[in-house]
Amino acid sequence: MSEKLEKLRAMLEKEKERRIKLNNRIEILERRIQEAEAAEVNEMVRSAKVSPEQLAALLRQSATTTPNPAALAAVGATFDKEDDSDED
Repeated sequence: MSEKLEKLRAMLEKEKERRIKLNNRIEILERRIQEAEAAEVNEMVRSAKVSPEQLAALLRQSATTTPNPAALAAVGATFDKEDDSDED
């Protein structure tokens, strides 16, 4: 085999290994994003003091309309007041 072919095959193998590492990193980042999104949604639900049944009702409502304060009140959701005293 020629030296040129050997070099090209070595480069190909190196790039394949690099691609595998990048794909693994992409999968890890996608999983971390999913976990962060789930934690964020979980925190929103907790701050809204919504029961699983109320959350299910909100999700059913949101399939057809955008949730608004009236829709939240309809299922009995309440939100903690945010502390605005830090804005001074």
